[in-house]
Amino acid sequence: MSNSSFGKFVAGALVGGAVGAVIGMLLAPRSGSETRELIREEFESRYRESTDTLREKSDVLKEKASAFREKITDLSAELEETGRKTVSRLTEAVKKPSSEPSV
Repeated sequence: MSNSSFGKFVAGALVGGAVGAVIGMLLAPRSGSETRELIREEFESRYRESTDTLREKSDVLKEKASAFREKITDLSAELEETGRKTVSRLTEAVKKPSSEPSV
């Protein structure tokens, strides 16, 4: 599952859960103030869960970005070294006298 699909799934699950909870509370035999309090508590609970999930995903993303940055830095250094070796070899090849007689 891609990150985008997972994000949509999580958002859908949270919205669906919140809507279901609100409908259930509205249909329950409670007073208006009790129902509002339950809705507020449910909303706060879902909000905390979603912010915790977002924080965790953000941390994972930061770790992956850091690892990617390190890998790119290593690859860049390797590429630079390979380029230097290639230039050195070409420079040496140009400096060597030709074994063929000039015409």
